[in-house]
Amino acid sequence: MSVKSLPYSVEKSPSVYDEYEFELPEFYRRIAKEELGEDDSVRERSLTEMRQWIANNPHIRKCRTDGKFLLRFLRFQKFSVPMACEALERYLSVRELYPSWFKQLDCNDTLMKEICGYAPFTYLGQDSAGRMVMLIRFGRFHTEKHTALQDGRYMALMMETVLEWEETQIGGCQVLVVYDGCMVNNFEKWSTSELKIIMDAYSRSFPFRYHEMHAAGLQKFGRPVVETFISFAHSKMREKINCYSSIAELEKYIEPSMKPKEYGGAVDLSQLNHAFRKRIEEQREITLGLDRMEIDVEHYASVWDSEEPLPADAGTGAVFKQLNM
Repeated sequence: MSVKSLPYSVEKSPSVYDEYEFELPEFYRRIAKEELGEDDSVRERSLTEMRQWIANNPHIRKCRTDGKFLLRFLRFQKFSVPMACEALERYLSVRELYPSWFKQLDCNDTLMKEICGYAPFTYLGQDSAGRMVMLIRFGRFHTEKHTALQDGRYMALMMETVLEWEETQIGGCQVLVVYDGCMVNNFEKWSTSELKIIMDAYSRSFPFRYHEMHAAGLQKFGRPVVETFISFAHSKMREKINCYSSIAELEKYIEPSMKPKEYGGAVDLSQLNHAFRKRIEEQREITLGLDRMEIDVEHYASVWDSEEPLPADAGTGAVFKQLNM
């Protein structure tokens, strides 16, 4: 990809910064103000401060400084500039520390296209509260064809795609996980270290604002792996996870207008998956352009290891309290 084809510059201190314009409906402007404390004045001041911090930071070599990108982190931290800067450092570091997981995320790659074709993740839309609703059907990950790393790269592509959407940055997300159709190897192919890497991305390194997470239909053979996975989550994230024994219990968290036919609604998942894949493809150059950013990873390599995960059997009891196993 040539520099001319890049959607956004990664020059950390450009002579002129891109001007940001709020283009979402008034509905999101209201959510931004009420939930994040964001208005035109706060946003402009925070972007100026964060851009200056990036320009002065000797450990950040190349970085996007456009408003849409920096607002990922400012909105994530409710416009605390110091915390947003730390979140940016963590995000850039994890991409550099684990490039095989988080770089060269090309939706045109043969394996990526294959996993996308199974549609493990479906974007259901934005609910009445402005939250992105993502349906994850874990059983649609192939048990033998793809490794945990390959599945994890697909997950990373999904994260980078939806984080570019300002609706997601402002409204946050609700995640629905269905384990129906899973086989033993859906879980066993994940090593403990791989579970830790991807959960660190979900709960610490990628700036997602989670509202609720609901999971259902987890088989007994999958529970030990899921418990280990949850043990690596940030404590605040663990508090938002709820598991249920039946899919029917999860369905009540899907608004009627968004409910798929498979769960008693009228929404065609195949149409949604086609539209989602199209959006992923439209953002291909933006996602690949993130690889142009650079950070002195040696400076940060040991910084993010200070928060130790809980043992696999600690702190997850409340999560599974509704499972009758």
